[in-house]
Amino acid sequence: MGQSLATMALAVALVVALEVVALVLAGTDWGSAIGWFGPPDASLQETSSALVAAAIGVGATLLGLYYATIGVIASTIYKSVPGDVRELFIAERNSEAYLKIVILTIGTSVAVLVARVLGYAVAGMTLVVVGFLAALACVGLVVLARRLFDYFDPSKLSSQLLGQIADGIREATGSRTRALPHRQSEAHYRVYSALASFRHLVDLLGHEELRNATAPMLLTRQLLGVVGNYSSWKYAIPTDSNWWDRVPSHSNWLTIDHSRLELALNASVTYPPDLQPDYLWLESTVARLLRKSLQVGFQSQAGANALAITESIADLVANLAARLQIDEALAIESAWDDVIRDVAMTSQVAEGDAPDYQIRINQMAAAESLVLPLTKMVLGLEYAARSIMGRDLSEEFEAAISDPNALYRGHLPTLTRQMLEEFSTAIRRETEAEGRRVTPRWWIDHFAARSMAEALLATESGVLQEVGRRTTAQVAQFAEQGRHDLAAVTGMASLELLSKIETHAPTIRRALTKLDGFRNDNASVPQWPERGASVVDPRDAHTAMLATLAALLPELRIKKFEPREPDLYGQLYQFVVDGAFRAILSGDRDRAFILYRSALLEMEPARMRILADLERHETNTRVVFAVEPLITAMDLAGYALLMFELDGKGIWPEIKSMWDALLKDKREVAEFLLTAASFVDGTFAMTVGGLERSRRSIEMERILEARQIRRDERTWDGSRWRPHESAIVSALASHGYGIQDDLYALFIAEYLVEHLADDAKLGHKADMLADQIARYRRGSGASGGTQGESDA
Repeated sequence: MGQSLATMALAVALVVALEVVALVLAGTDWGSAIGWFGPPDASLQETSSALVAAAIGVGATLLGLYYATIGVIASTIYKSVPGDVRELFIAERNSEAYLKIVILTIGTSVAVLVARVLGYAVAGMTLVVVGFLAALACVGLVVLARRLFDYFDPSKLSSQLLGQIADGIREATGSRTRALPHRQSEAHYRVYSALASFRHLVDLLGHEELRNATAPMLLTRQLLGVVGNYSSWKYAIPTDSNWWDRVPSHSNWLTIDHSRLELALNASVTYPPDLQPDYLWLESTVARLLRKSLQVGFQSQAGANALAITESIADLVANLAARLQIDEALAIESAWDDVIRDVAMTSQVAEGDAPDYQIRINQMAAAESLVLPLTKMVLGLEYAARSIMGRDLSEEFEAAISDPNALYRGHLPTLTRQMLEEFSTAIRRETEAEGRRVTPRWWIDHFAARSMAEALLATESGVLQEVGRRTTAQVAQFAEQGRHDLAAVTGMASLELLSKIETHAPTIRRALTKLDGFRNDNASVPQWPERGASVVDPRDAHTAMLATLAALLPELRIKKFEPREPDLYGQLYQFVVDGAFRAILSGDRDRAFILYRSALLEMEPARMRILADLERHETNTRVVFAVEPLITAMDLAGYALLMFELDGKGIWPEIKSMWDALLKDKREVAEFLLTAASFVDGTFAMTVGGLERSRRSIEMERILEARQIRRDERTWDGSRWRPHESAIVSALASHGYGIQDDLYALFIAEYLVEHLADDAKLGHKADMLADQIARYRRGSGASGGTQGESDA
């Protein structure tokens, strides 16, 4: 009411001002020539009156239409919503501006009519302004009506809440307000009430008649933006500020201080809990809202739109981990995990009319997204470690002690800031009492660096503790539920996660070493946080995951590759082959056996899949690719034989038993394998399989070089020394030219030959290798030594 009266008064003042201006301009030569600044001719008075009456009618009509539209929306969408949501709708800024224009149109028109009744004819310029306001009101209704109908979607109201939250955060972190308790309390209340309104909007969207695929995702992205923006300013809030919620902290009566225990027992009283700042109140609130908004989104068949949030979630938790805000990161990531875990196996991951293959693809994307945020958190942790190594921490600590603004401009963990706040206060008192600073700089460095080391280790531990549940346990759960495709996707995403953990672990160790450099044994608390036994050994977990995934290969077989869906079978087969090779070289006997056995069992299914996939290609191309599973199985067996000769242990006996069972009374199979090898020997094209064998041979050569096993050479007296006691190892000793033999030739020369006819031609590579082995077995040029077990 007050605003409407003020607008009417403004309308009267506008008419008066226009008349004054017109009177002044009418007295000028050019003004009198134009004629707009005087009243219209007597013949036009009725027309001008009609114009003003029409403006009043237009304004009144538009005002009625506006309130009719408002009434429809309010009586349908907002009839039973909380008061704060209804106020958001009513206080919509564009509506307020339009109402002012309409009231201004009506007010100026009424003022002109009143002047005419009193015998005063207004200037033409005033009539032009009245007409312009009426036209503006008509055009404004078209624009406003479109926006008003947008408010059938309540998520459109959230933009006001974002501004309210941004203002609250700005007030909480401002250099002029961070030290004022009442301003901090106001900022807290402003943001708290805005988040409460967010919750009401999310609940409103959960109603079945209001569900749509975009609104929940819009709110979700806005909430993620709130946390991301807040995390970058959180360092600027004092740790004892009224911005933080207060939560009770009860005493542990089994470890309570003796004096307090004695007093409590003697007086038969208990201690009330202390109230501690809750540094996670905003993130925890947003996490609860995310759970609800994501659930509503999936229930609304948001499908791929909801899954597209994965990258935003992953980037956010990565940034939080990079700032060592691990508890905040886990709060957001857990909310995402809870929702995705529930919908990964349902049709809610796709639109209602999506085809079956699209549902499967989205389910796979959901399964992969269970691991992706953790992977990004590892990258964030690595960034935090590199940041620590690149900063002058001692200068940061000293600046934080001497200048509070410097403390809140930095990026120190919350507990480190809390410690430095206490140190700064104590040093100021010390300076006032002693006239100088007594506390040495090394003492500050010791405790501040110690606190940062704890934060870095806590972040690493927080990530690693989630690895087992999100990887091994999740793969097992999907497999038990019969969703081997989802188990494979999650497992392969886990392999990437474990690889990144192993890759970036040295960076974290270097950062801890730098922080350890600030340790001083003269400090009152010399203990230093140590990196205990790792919750997960990434290399061991990587191999274990491969062994688990190997069991899924038979369940993932398909007759022919479909480009619209991921090739889980082919990808997992390649991973299993590579894992078998690495397990054989590392001596991981149990897992090497599991992985090799899977590769061998998939030899024929993989070959048939390749032939079906390339059915439209020429014969030579089909054969080049189709023989690779056979060559790979023989090549890995050759590595197992070589490592058995090299170390005297390994899985060669088990592999030999598997091949014995496969080739028993089946000479045609052995001949087929020999034919495949002969085809590869005679193919000079650079194939994928050939490149992989070259990579494996290079890694094997590095092992031989590391053990100083090189091809025999003449000594000073003209004799030759033997590289190794095994003739096989000696024949395959490093050439020193970066080139190594393909070990399927070793498999043929040492094993397959026993299942072939006596006159079978082994091929150029196998024949040359057999001759080399035979030479060492005859003792030619060797200085003696016993032969390996298989040589015997």
